[in-house]
Amino acid sequence: MITELVETKDDLCLDERRQPGQAKAHALRHIFGTQSVADEVPIDVVQKVRGHASLQTTTIYVQAEKQRVMEDVARYYAGFVPRKTGA
Repeated sequence: MITELVETKDDLCLDERRQPGQAKAHALRHIFGTQSVADEVPIDVVQKVRGHASLQTTTIYVQAEKQRVMEDVARYYAGFVPRKTGA
C-alpha cells in the first residue's frame, strides 16, 4: 500500500513520499481507531477490527475524538467576533 501511494502520488515531494514508510505500525493502528470513531464506525466494530478483548481499551479512541471535537470548537469560538447590532 505504501509503495502504491509513493508511486501514484506525483504531487508529493520527496520528503512527503518518505513519511508513510517511516510510520510505525502502532501509530497507523491508532490513526485507524481514531479516524474510524470520527467517521462514526460503531465502537464494537472498531474493537473487533483492532482485536481488543475489552471494549474499555477501544474507548480510548472515543476519548481522543471527543478531545479533537472540543479543540475544534474552542478554536472556532476563539476566532468568533460577535456582530454589533445597531438600531
